[in-house]
Amino acid sequence: MSYTNPRHEGRLILIPNLQDAFAILHVSETPRGSIESALEGAESNLLYKCDEVGSGNDRALFNFPFLFSANGNPWHEANDYLLSLMRDRAPASRRTDDVRRRASKLLDYLLFCEDNNLDWLDFSGARPSLRPTYKYFYHLIKEGRRSNQVINQYTAAVYHFYKYVSEHWHYLDLKRVDTIKQVRLIVQSPKGAKIIDAEKRSQTRRTPPSSSVPLGFVREDGEDLRPLSNLELGALLEAINEKKWSTIERLILLTSLMTGARKQSVLTIRLKHLKGFTEDKLVPECAYKLHAGPRTGIDTKFDKTQVLYVPKQLAEELVTLARSPMMRRRREKFRAQLEVSHPGLLIEEDDMYLFLSDQGNCYYMASNDPRYAIVRSPQTGQVTETIKRKLQSTASSQFPKDFTYHWLRATFAYQLYQRLQPLVQEGVLKLGEDIDFIQKRMHHESRETTENYLKLFNMTHEKVIAQEVWEKKLFNGNYEVMKLTVQE
Repeated sequence: MSYTNPRHEGRLILIPNLQDAFAILHVSETPRGSIESALEGAESNLLYKCDEVGSGNDRALFNFPFLFSANGNPWHEANDYLLSLMRDRAPASRRTDDVRRRASKLLDYLLFCEDNNLDWLDFSGARPSLRPTYKYFYHLIKEGRRSNQVINQYTAAVYHFYKYVSEHWHYLDLKRVDTIKQVRLIVQSPKGAKIIDAEKRSQTRRTPPSSSVPLGFVREDGEDLRPLSNLELGALLEAINEKKWSTIERLILLTSLMTGARKQSVLTIRLKHLKGFTEDKLVPECAYKLHAGPRTGIDTKFDKTQVLYVPKQLAEELVTLARSPMMRRRREKFRAQLEVSHPGLLIEEDDMYLFLSDQGNCYYMASNDPRYAIVRSPQTGQVTETIKRKLQSTASSQFPKDFTYHWLRATFAYQLYQRLQPLVQEGVLKLGEDIDFIQKRMHHESRETTENYLKLFNMTHEKVIAQEVWEKKLFNGNYEVMKLTVQE
């Protein structure tokens, strides 16, 4: 059960289906093409509704937050502001998660004002400390329940709300809401330095700088990870080959390990993608190309286009899983649940998820899933946390206790690096071409990110020797080429 704040009960409600969210209502005139509608709860007041031009069937918002004042009346300014945040979003990105979080923060501010007999629109105080936003800021600090970063998020939500109110509802001097300074920042990125003009609010707390990357780790997209050493990888493979591991758990791990894909890509593979695993489509390294990203049905980080290389042995196991009686039963459960929860909504067989739980649920809901904008909390791959805990409790003592699923991505890069080094030494690849190759397979936008990986690999004390004949193939289409021993 998700967390609920008892103080928000009756003050913040979620409208499951807000129909015609952006229609325009008229009272005193009847515009051409408008539809006569009755005001709910009233007997005689008629309204005339004009839908958005070109909106078609896309006229609703789902799980939209709606705020009430203490007297039971809607908090009109806040509700209008929340709706404005959704107005310019594309239909595919109209999930209301962020708006719900903002609504919760605004209600927290309103409750503070009510508890302290403050008018949230009264900024007549001569000194800042007498104005409601400053009092709220000091309250958050004194309360001590929230980190500085979270305090800044709360005060930012309040300030941006007042900016909207000053433009569309009431005259407000924003200089009295918060003191703003224009600053110019120099931001270093893998692509070089960039100058950014920004606003600095006085109602913010200093936050600690980003921590340094721990020794032996690499930072990618804000997460610290490291590859499994060859011995640690051997401990993982030994563990998941035990009978206590299901085929699905094993393949969820192996798909990431053998392709470098993140969990959202692995868990949104559909049945239609397996149709490309035919002998005539094998590439020279004995693998199949699997396209991921926009318009493919497979989610990727930041919705980037990617090409995954699926080794032949893994592809064959995925196809076998999809055709198994167990997965057919799970797909039937999925359809039955879909009919109950979303009558009339159909998902074609080809669009069925490859990986489904024994309850008939997907493990990660893709952004192009027709339910994505409707459900309040889509699945986000929690199965990987379950697998991690199972590994930590069943693998041998050689397996690291701080392992996370994302380490498999780094492990893929490390295994690829080890397979490429003999080619560099033999002159088949020029020095630096191995970096280009790994960058492409890891889908790194910046070469610097790949170089950080290679620095880590070069620091590794474990010396790996090749145990299989290279034969000019990277993975030779199966798992047996994975390196599991150290050099004597």
